[in-house]
Amino acid sequence: MIENTNQLMSYEFETAWQLVKEMGININDKDVPYTDMILSGKKKVETRKKPTLDSYVGQKVGIIRTGKGPAELVGHAKVGKPKKYKSKQDFDKDRSNHQVPSKSKEDKTTGYGYPLSEVTRSKPKKIKSRGIVSRKI
Repeated sequence: MIENTNQLMSYEFETAWQLVKEMGININDKDVPYTDMILSGKKKVETRKKPTLDSYVGQKVGIIRTGKGPAELVGHAKVGKPKKYKSKQDFDKDRSNHQVPSKSKEDKTTGYGYPLSEVTRSKPKKIKSRGIVSRKI
């Protein structure tokens, strides 16, 4: 039973954390080891053609490795407010943060770059749910 305001706030935080912690964003490692780059701190920005991660801004989500065998939860990160890339030049200027190889299929002329912070690695865990952008973990 909740007896005071601090207990209620703690309960609400834990409940919210469990809900957020249940979602993960897919990172395709088929051609480039992006999840390892994120977990090592080398890749600081996750890029998307459309603003598909907007609903996760400010939240900590799972990092799901896809494209190499079964999907696996490999860590967590907080998703930041995106930067809009209005041109190829914008995208190129941020290459040191997003690490997308030039002329690769992920190379963009426009799109969105979501900063990732508070990155933590976890023991790989197979994920059975499905999703194009994200999935339950």
